[in-house]
Formats: sequence, C-alpha cells, structure tokens
Amino acid sequence: MNSKKYILRAGEASGFMEIRKITAGGKSAGSRFFACILCLFLIFSLCGCSLAVLDAGEESREDRMIGVLITREFLDMLSAQGTEGFPPDTDREIRSVHDGKLYAEIDKSKGEDPAFWEISFGDLDGIQMLTPLWTMENGESCWGNVCTEGISDLDIRYNVLDDGEERSISGTIYIVSGNGNKPTAFYANPVYQTADGNLYVSQGRGVSASGDSPEGMEFSSALSEETTVTENGKTKTETSSLNVRYTFMDRPVRIKVCQMDSRHRVLKEEDYRPEDMPQELAAEADAEYILVETEKEGPSGEKTVSREVFSLPAEGELYLISYRAREDGIVVKQETNIL
Repeated sequence: MNSKKYILRAGEASGFMEIRKITAGGKSAGSRFFACILCLFLIFSLCGCSLAVLDAGEESREDRMIGVLITREFLDMLSAQGTEGFPPDTDREIRSVHDGKLYAEIDKSKGEDPAFWEISFGDLDGIQMLTPLWTMENGESCWGNVCTEGISDLDIRYNVLDDGEERSISGTIYIVSGNGNKPTAFYANPVYQTADGNLYVSQGRGVSASGDSPEGMEFSSALSEETTVTENGKTKTETSSLNVRYTFMDRPVRIKVCQMDSRHRVLKEEDYRPEDMPQELAAEADAEYILVETEKEGPSGEKTVSREVFSLPAEGELYLISYRAREDGIVVKQETNIL
C-alpha cells in the first residue's frame, strides 16, 4: 500500500480538513469483530486473523502502508529534530523523528502471530488498525491483524490479481454525541512496514466535524496507496485502501438483557451498567431468544431506548452486542458470549 495517491497524505505538514456537511449514518451489522474469518471467494474477506499471501523469493519492494494510527491531535514530527539509529531505549523525541518517521517498538513475547503483538509508538496515544505482514513457521507469508480498543466493525478484504493484489481495510470509531460548538477532530496517520519487518508511523492529516453532532451523523477519512513489488523478476502492484468512519452515538447508560421463551415470556431479566456487561452469560434452558434493551442519554439529557433481538442458534456460538462509553468520548463495541 505505498503510492502517491492520497486522500490523506503521509508526511504533509498541515492541520485538518473540516467536514461541515455530515451524512446521517446507517448502522453497521453486528459481527464478532476479532474473530478469525476466512472466506475463499473471488475476494477474500477476514475479520481478525491472517491470510496467506505472496510466495517467498521477494527481490525488492517499497515500504508498505499496512494500516493507520488514529490520534486526537496533530502529529507534528517534521518540525522536530532527531538522529538515526532508534535503539529501543532511546527517548521517543530523539528516536522517532528522523525523516518524519516514528518507529514502533514491537513486543512479540506472547507469540509470533500479530494477534498477540503489543505495538507502541513511544508515549504517543492512539487507536491502531493494522495488518502487518508476518512469516509463519512453514515460511509462508501472511497478513495479520492488530486492532486496539476503539475500532469497531472491522472489515479487511484481499483480492489476488494476475498483476498484483488489492487490500482494503475499514473500521468504525463511535463517538459520544453532542459537542456543542467544539469541533471533533481525528488524525489518520499512516503506518508502514519496511522490508525487514520494522513498523513506523508517518504524519497524516485529519478531519473534523463541528456543530451539535446528533446520533447517527458521521464523517470519514480515507487513504490509498500503491506499492511496486518485484518477485522473481516479475513486477507486481499492490494497491491498498483504508477507510475510517467516525459515527456519533448517544451515551449508553443502561443495558437490560431479557431471556425469552418461544411464547415470548420473560425467563430471566438482568440490568447492567454498560461497563459491567459480562463477557459470558449462561442461557436459560428454555430460552428461545434474547432481547437486549439499551437506554441512551442524549446531549440535553433526553433518554431513548433501542432494542435488538438475538436468536439462540441450535448449534454454534452466540454473541450479544452492546456498547460502553469511555471517559475520552470513544464508544466501545463489546461482546458477551452466550453459553
């Protein structure tokens, strides 16, 4: 994903582009956003793990853009001073700023699969949505997935072509609605992977929304790049695109879980604060479906209630979807496994 076709350009020293006309947003389908799914069609689609790509014997290639680091403030690295080297114990302000690149520290102590990596860019706070390339024990190269809390509705698609490949990544960040006249800004900073596996983030541009920002309104940022890859004397083109949607949501304040039988009678009813939703719940013996009722509070204190029905499958797993708001205004999508 490295080319010079940007909607948000890496390394450009400017602030954000304000979006004043915002589209009323639709709802995204609930999915298990960190489950490993691999669909072997013309286009491969995965949510959460890895996909085999490329054969060994790569001769040359540019750095690949493999995702984005989303920050709330402008990442001003071009005006800083630095030196080469970047040993892990070097101070971030020194290590990070050479050529406008901040190199990551990658902790692989929990496993070689990127799903277990812990990636940090010094003390820079941000939400990560990354698909690094890694090599399995059998030597096969695969795309992994590293997404930190705050990314919802993750969708990664991969398409193999005769003369290259296409990869697209998208996700949603939900935000508590109602900021008055204070703009809501996010900066999408592209993250690259070098030929030897190092990761670095480069300065990106941002988008913002101003006004009342009611529930359902959204704005977005996008990046697109091309990378030239030479394998066994043959040149291929990798095209990568990335889209982040920012969708406003009223603050969830209460979640009611009702287990219902086939005659629509309540078998069990439980109330939770959003932050107290359990990771697992046991289904009642005669439960046919589960009704999840979410109470939300709007910017002026008005209350609304939304309901969603989850049918209990005869086989397989069921995950209830709910939301909780963090102190920084990011609304996190969470799952509860029904046992």
